[in-house]
Order: sequence, then structure tokens, then C-alpha cells
Amino acid sequence: MPDDVMPPPESASAEAEIEPILTVPPVPGAPKPNPLLVVDDLSRSFGGLRAVDVDHLEVERGVVTALIGPNGAGKTTLFNLLTGFDRADTGRWSFNGEAVVAPSPDQLARKGMIRTFQLTKSLAKLTVLDNVLLGAPRQVGERLSAAPFRSRWQDQEQANTEKAGELLERFNLAHMRDDLAGTLSGGQRKLLEVARALMADPVLIMLDEPMAGVNPALAQSLMGHITRLAFEGLTVVFIEHAMEVVTGISDWVVVLAQGQIIAEGPPWKAIHDEVVIDAYLGRRRAEAGS
Repeated sequence: MPDDVMPPPESASAEAEIEPILTVPPVPGAPKPNPLLVVDDLSRSFGGLRAVDVDHLEVERGVVTALIGPNGAGKTTLFNLLTGFDRADTGRWSFNGEAVVAPSPDQLARKGMIRTFQLTKSLAKLTVLDNVLLGAPRQVGERLSAAPFRSRWQDQEQANTEKAGELLERFNLAHMRDDLAGTLSGGQRKLLEVARALMADPVLIMLDEPMAGVNPALAQSLMGHITRLAFEGLTVVFIEHAMEVVTGISDWVVVLAQGQIIAEGPPWKAIHDEVVIDAYLGRRRAEAGS
């Protein structure tokens, strides 16, 4: 096994960390002991299609939550709404105890909510190192008033470069730090996105299908990295289709179908819920039509 591949433990978080979530009843919209994100009456329609229709959702602090559901269930749309990349028709939500008002991606990023995308957003003509440095917040040297005066920002620049280098080491990309990001494989670009997200010191990191298009070795490595994030105290929410990934690294599962939360619970319960099986396989619809 390569050095950078870390097999996920049985739980994504330390047992003491996730014990409170295991006392939560496995029902849609269940209240959590220490929620980081609380969502109410959130909806988004596109024409006549109700893409998201969430009555209530709470995301527990410090655990790994998987967001699953059939294709077209509204998972990415929900991510887009919560992170300010789309506007909700209705709804209110709070993050880390503060109401989110007129959300924008940069505002939420400064508050500690960072997301990645299913299609990676690396800047192909910048180096791997520069891509990670883009994630550093509050860079003094970017201000017009400070840019001409190197003494005002050189210490921060050095600290950011050292931190970026450490993250590249962590994700086994250090040997490519001076290569253009466009030369990376799809899996390496996924790792690069997570590294860049961590430059912002997030409280919550939201990963949209992090394993999509990733070869098995890098997928295993990425699973290990997500596990490590939880051990370090971050809250992780990720969209995923592969059930072996969901059961391998998540502490809690939220299931969407037709924009609504139809089930919640620990992975071993949620994925065997009859309502969830019906949503994926359309069993009741097929029986009704036969």
C-alpha cells in the first residue's frame, strides 16, 4: 500500500466525538445535540420542477455526514443554495450559531464554510503551489494600499507558502508543486481542491462527489484524508453515490429524493431503510405500474 494511502477506520471520527449523534432518532429532520448548520423551509424550483424542498435539516458538528440519493434528487442544488452559489426561493438557515443573510460564497468562506465541486476548479495555467495559495484568506499583499510595500506582507506570504507546502506534502503532491495544475490527473486535482480548501481553515468542508472519476488507489487515499479531517475536528458533508464509500467513512447519512429528505440515520440503518431502497429502485412505482 502506498505511503499516502490511509485506510479508513470503522468510524470517521473518534468514538467519543460521534457518540452523541448515535443517540439521535433516525428520522428525517431529526434535531442534533450540537448542530453546526440548521436549515428550515428551504426550497428552490426551476420552472415547474421543485428541485429542493427541505422542511428541516441539522448537520452535527464534528462528524462526517454523507448526502445521498438517486440522480436528480437535488443534492448538488442543496449544496449550491447553502454555499451561496444559487439563490433559494424560500428558506432560512444558520451556520455556527449565526443566521445566514443574503449568502455569498466569499462571505460564507470567510465564516468557515468551504465547498468543492464535482468538476474540479483548478486553474490549469497556474502551478500546483499557486493553486493552493489561492485559498489563503485575508492576504494583505492583495490590497492596493499595501502591495507596493513588501515589508507589510512578506511575513504572511512566507507563512502561507510554508502552510501550502505542508498541505501538498500531506496530499502527496509536493513533488509536483512547480508543475502546472493542468498536468494533474483527475484524482490529483481532487486532492488539490481539498488542499486549497484547507488553506482557508474551514469549520465545515462540503465535498461534491469527491470520488467521482478517481482511480481506486487515489480514492482510498482520499477516503483516508477525509477521515483525518474529522479526527482533526472539522465537520464534513459529502455527496456520494458509492455505498462502500458511504459506509466506510460516514458517521451519519441524509437521504434526498425528489428534493426532500426521506431518511436520516447511521449508515448501516439509512441504506437499508425501505423508503431509501424504494427511492433508489423505484420498487413501489414499478409494482403500482405492473
